[in-house]
Amino acid sequence: MLFGQSVFQSVVERLKQEKEEEGAEPPPPAGHRIAGFSSGFVLDTHIETPPPANGNLDAYLAFLPDPAPLPEPQAEPEPEPMPAHLEKTSLADVSAELAIQESDTAATLAEKRRAFARRNHPDRVQPPFRHNATLRMTAANLLIDQALRMLRTREHFR
Repeated sequence: MLFGQSVFQSVVERLKQEKEEEGAEPPPPAGHRIAGFSSGFVLDTHIETPPPANGNLDAYLAFLPDPAPLPEPQAEPEPEPMPAHLEKTSLADVSAELAIQESDTAATLAEKRRAFARRNHPDRVQPPFRHNATLRMTAANLLIDQALRMLRTREHFR
């Protein structure tokens, strides 16, 4: 409290005094002015036809040269037939192709895996044939891993 009045009461009293000193409210602004905007903003009551919605785009495109005609679409070539070796996806077919023998060593098995992958890896064949290539690689890896386990077991018992 300041001098027996609360802060709120003192602010209200001061505002009343300032209002009395100024006199009456100022007259409303002349013309079509909007209260709250700077004095430079005046509404234009004259309405013209609005510009086209794409006016700026049309003006920009007018400077560009005419586009070249699109080439005629070419017919898609016939898909290549699936290579015969990719059609053989059974475990027996892959086993016969790998020709794993009891005399194979870890080095020869690794070489067989690499050679088989060069011919059959899914990343090296056309997209329509990738499923078959994946099946063949899965079978080959299974057979070679099994042969390596058997090789280690034989060596362990010697």
